[in-house]
Amino acid sequence: MPRIRQAGALLRRYWLLIVAGVAVTGVAVSLVVPSSTFGLLSATRASGGNRLTAGAVTLTDSAIANCPVASLLPNATAVTCTFTATYAGSVPAYVAVNVLIETQAGGGGTRLYNPGDAAHDLQVTITSSTPTVTYTVPTTATTCPGSAPSGSLCYELDNELVSTASVSSAAVGFTVSLSLPSGSSAGYQGGAAQVILTTHAVQSASNVLSCTATPAAGSPCTSSGSFTWS
Repeated sequence: MPRIRQAGALLRRYWLLIVAGVAVTGVAVSLVVPSSTFGLLSATRASGGNRLTAGAVTLTDSAIANCPVASLLPNATAVTCTFTATYAGSVPAYVAVNVLIETQAGGGGTRLYNPGDAAHDLQVTITSSTPTVTYTVPTTATTCPGSAPSGSLCYELDNELVSTASVSSAAVGFTVSLSLPSGSSAGYQGGAAQVILTTHAVQSASNVLSCTATPAAGSPCTSSGSFTWS
């Protein structure tokens, strides 16, 4: 049974130190009189309350975004699941999403998500609004996390940009569309998959976006140069 899980989070956190100036003043006056008597007048004054505050990179979700889908039929009819990730940090940030697909075989013997049979397996489309973006779906097998169901094969793409521009605030609505083509074979019967999206944000100040490929919304940005996600 496909289901959608989303872990939106305060991930990849950077700190920006905003320093309020601290001033302590002192006054010392020496008074010299003709009789050579020496007097010293002095006074001190403490500065006002000064506070050091670190900037925050804060990303929240509308919900845990579990979206179970049961009895998906090979009729090309799409089922959709949606959730919203909101960035409201105190410093501008880049926002990205990691896409993980875990898949298992059922009684038919074929795993439901099977990029090697792209015309017949589970069709997965991931989009977002504000901005409008279509994300690349992973097709290369990778190591499964320990939480994946037994017998899973996993596919993952990380750091897919929501936008190449940094944001000061944003509410990004994600939609995952799932369907089985009409020509799917009996081998897919009972198969299952989990599509897991993980959103994260990183400050943009002093962290200029630089990727090994030309940055593009909906595509992975592998860090290059001094830019880093972590």
